[in-house]
Amino acid sequence: MSDVDFGRAMGASCALHPGREATGTCARCGNFTCDTCSQGGASPRCPTCRERSGATFPLRREDWTFSNLWDVCWAAFQREWGMLSLAVLVYLGVSLGAQLLINVATGIGAAVDSVVLAGVLGVVGLVAQQLVQGLVQLGLLRVCFDVLHGGRADVARLFSQMHKAVPYTLTMLLVFVIVLVPLVLLGVLAILTLVGTGLLSGVDLDSSTDQLSNALAPMIGVMGLGVLVLVGPITYLALPLYLVQPELAYDDAPPSPLEVLRRSWEAARGHRLGILGVGFAGGAVMLAGVFACCVGFIPGMALAQLLIAGMFLALRSPRDDAAESFPG
Repeated sequence: MSDVDFGRAMGASCALHPGREATGTCARCGNFTCDTCSQGGASPRCPTCRERSGATFPLRREDWTFSNLWDVCWAAFQREWGMLSLAVLVYLGVSLGAQLLINVATGIGAAVDSVVLAGVLGVVGLVAQQLVQGLVQLGLLRVCFDVLHGGRADVARLFSQMHKAVPYTLTMLLVFVIVLVPLVLLGVLAILTLVGTGLLSGVDLDSSTDQLSNALAPMIGVMGLGVLVLVGPITYLALPLYLVQPELAYDDAPPSPLEVLRRSWEAARGHRLGILGVGFAGGAVMLAGVFACCVGFIPGMALAQLLIAGMFLALRSPRDDAAESFPG
């Protein structure tokens, strides 16, 4: 009889959560555990034993560096690289399947020879693709959290975030608005600048190619200079959004979209350069995998996801409302 069957057969309750049915026993102390304590079956030990054995995430906000983040994530990757790579492969397969939704929707619209229907189905397919892909992305982050907390990589956990469809959609819509508004304002400012400086008045679309190029050159120069000036502030403001998906993935019941953004902004405070560095490092790891005859891309992506998850765990570590153990 398995630990799970034994716990249920005895009608036992969890040692840490008396109101919950026991679904197993801790491999170290023998206490009954529930799904939350075992991280959904990902950990053989209860939260108390994980803490005593050092299985909690070792890095903290005040002292983490990229070097020790890499050491922790690399050790976790070496231990579970096979299953992590499989999880990434499944994620990519789901993403490809979601892309097929758009193709099918577009094909149906073309078959009925209706521009309106084709447009509607195309939008529906795109939304469905982004939703499915995003929720499985949250599941991939959840798998990484499990591994970084000393558990095993359970591929089934990729689909553990489907109940977050509504909060995920609302949060991503809010993020979209936050990103879109500055871009629209930037475009309006660029047009007003071009009109105010008179650069547009010198553009004659009926002129020759050389004349048109000469007329457009100052305008392109002004716009390029504006982009260079604003890229720093825009990047600075956008970096906290890098933590939105990990924030959504971490808690079983995610907070409101505004609270997710507030927590992400708070976690990024004083660590924006670190976030940027981890982002570049993750991209470099995946790029190195592509150069390795593309064979290393999948494990490279797994390691990059571990780096993102580990950085998030380090940055959120002192939060007062954080649970004592990783939620299951």
